[in-house]
Amino acid sequence: MRRLHFRIMIGVLLFYAFYPLTWFLFRRPSEALKRSVPQSVNGTTVWDGDTFTLRSIQSETIMQDQSGEMKERLKEPVPQENTPSPNRDEENLPAVLQKDMKNDAAAQTTDMQTTVEEEREDPKMGDGEKVVLHDIMHDNQNEKEISTSSGDNVDGILKILTLDGSMEKTNCPEQNRSKTENRKEMLQASDADTSKSPDECWDDYIVTTGNPLLSNSQTFLKIDEQHDAQTGWHFPVGPGLAQEVFCPQWSFPAASYYTTVEPTVPFEVMWRVWEDVDADSESVLTPITIKTASLDFTVMSYNILAQDLLELNQHLYAHCPLEVLQWSYRCNLLLKEIEKWAPDILCLQEVQENHYHEHLHPVLSQRGYICVYQRRTGTKTDGCAVCYQSSRFAEAAVSKLEFFRPETGLLDRHNVGVVLLLRPLVTTEAEVKEAGPPLCVANTHLLFNPRRGDVKLAQLAIMLTEIDAVIKSCKARGEHCNVVFCGDFNSIPHLPLYQFITTGELSYQRMPTWMVSGQEDLSYKPSYHRLFAPLWPSSLGISDTCQYTTDINKTRSQNSGTRGYSHEFMLQLRFCPAACVRPENLVLIPGVTDIKPDTSEDAQSYEKRFRDCLKHQVDLESVYKHILPGSGFPEVTTLHSEGGTTVDYIFYSPKRPLTKKQRAYKTSGGKGLKLVGSLSLLSEDLLWSLNGLPNHIFPSDHLSLVARFQLELDDAWKKKKS
Repeated sequence: MRRLHFRIMIGVLLFYAFYPLTWFLFRRPSEALKRSVPQSVNGTTVWDGDTFTLRSIQSETIMQDQSGEMKERLKEPVPQENTPSPNRDEENLPAVLQKDMKNDAAAQTTDMQTTVEEEREDPKMGDGEKVVLHDIMHDNQNEKEISTSSGDNVDGILKILTLDGSMEKTNCPEQNRSKTENRKEMLQASDADTSKSPDECWDDYIVTTGNPLLSNSQTFLKIDEQHDAQTGWHFPVGPGLAQEVFCPQWSFPAASYYTTVEPTVPFEVMWRVWEDVDADSESVLTPITIKTASLDFTVMSYNILAQDLLELNQHLYAHCPLEVLQWSYRCNLLLKEIEKWAPDILCLQEVQENHYHEHLHPVLSQRGYICVYQRRTGTKTDGCAVCYQSSRFAEAAVSKLEFFRPETGLLDRHNVGVVLLLRPLVTTEAEVKEAGPPLCVANTHLLFNPRRGDVKLAQLAIMLTEIDAVIKSCKARGEHCNVVFCGDFNSIPHLPLYQFITTGELSYQRMPTWMVSGQEDLSYKPSYHRLFAPLWPSSLGISDTCQYTTDINKTRSQNSGTRGYSHEFMLQLRFCPAACVRPENLVLIPGVTDIKPDTSEDAQSYEKRFRDCLKHQVDLESVYKHILPGSGFPEVTTLHSEGGTTVDYIFYSPKRPLTKKQRAYKTSGGKGLKLVGSLSLLSEDLLWSLNGLPNHIFPSDHLSLVARFQLELDDAWKKKKS
């Protein structure tokens, strides 16, 4: 009970507390407030008895089916007496003024009734015209609205506009007639302005009768149709709404969180960008004090994935869509990529022979390339190709190397290489001349087998020996030869085979064969093959310093001018039946014309001379650093279902810093090539985001390597030019 009494007490207190607030919020507005609100009658605004006239256009939004109801309402009798206003200001007026006001109101009511009777007899009023007349009582409203669907009957409207001082009546009929004419001219001017500017509209207050939901819905539909063709709005402002303001129509953006941007050029994602070498760091290493003439050229190395090898190893490309594995699709992307980067020298690996002759060579020849192709021996159908622009270089010498040497017992794999000696061409005064030091370009594809590091070292030694022989031949003529060595070396960066190329030295004694390339870690096996000196027999004719032996050099010099058949012709006869029959007069040479191993003293001394450390004399450096700048992730040049790594390289003979002796003689610069820039590589994660390799962007399971070099021209050509 106590709780009940307590609740009742709280309720009573809340009622007395909130009752004044409720009365203030929901009370009816006072008559003074009502009279302060401006009243509008068809373009005429009444504010405290004063009249302000504004322009308006005739409203056409009243329903047509309400015409009958309007006529019935017009037939109703108009009251003869005005209801006394409850306004206390009027009650306080003198009796004479109150009587005059009553007489004026009675006169206005009589005139309006007379006007209605005339409208009934007026033949100009059609059935489509709708007139709404509201008799407003002073205690409720102080306005009367008239809406018509036609602007032709101006005289009828002027007869009705006689409410609350909107058209003042006088005892003089001439003054009333002049006011009527003025009103008529104003309405006609308003109609003329409306017809001239259909793109502007006025804010009309539309009064409808009948079903408010139906009439309002149709009215709003018609207004929306008009607003679609409008450019702005007019609004009455100021005291008594006597002024006009024009507001242009706003154009809002599309309902989207992001701004709409119209692309001016086709959008293309650049997955690989060109990276220029920092010029400041280069200038510190090789300061140039004398302005020199130079030649820039671009080199591309690309393993394009032979179609036969792709079909033999389909398990490596199970992640790829079938369309990207078709040769026709991949060939188009390949040619587009070559055209995009436009290399001056192009080194290709895994070039299928029939595809080279049918698709690649014809297109490259049309683009100005001269190509040299070497197919792999045995049953393999792919090989290596070197192409160069005939307008930039001239061919001086060509060497096609085959690594299959069965007489050695070690080189039993069918890999090949190509070595070219090119001379730069410079056009001066419409004349093409050879200028600058010669350039040696080498291209190879070493054995893939990760367990046979001994075979890879022997194949690499053959390539380095041939490059060294080309350099020596140029040196004998007093020329410095620069080197660009490209290919798929099937070796991981910074491991023994890579270190042997870049440092020129490798201690291999008792080294596991799988460790040479580092493609696989086989250290978990209990036993594996190791390397011992000598790596290859003396019959190969290559020393441990990757140079040809003296005997082979003598044989070359003796037979260079006396042989009657070319090397290519003799190679065509190596598998013919006559080549398998031993000639009767063949001289027996131990270790050469027999299968028995060489047991002579020279062979034993060769084994003693062959040291456990390999060396070469070619100064080489890698274009790529094998680590992506910024992220620190390793670069990737090849990727398939078993993973990605770096096995492709471009090595070049760099321009080394000047020695003290060269600086003393003010030499312009050291010998070698200057690296200008290179095409960036990608990480393994990014390539997998593109669904691996090959894909719709990159046509091979390898990425192309592109580098740009600067070659300094020789002094003889500079003297001719000066």
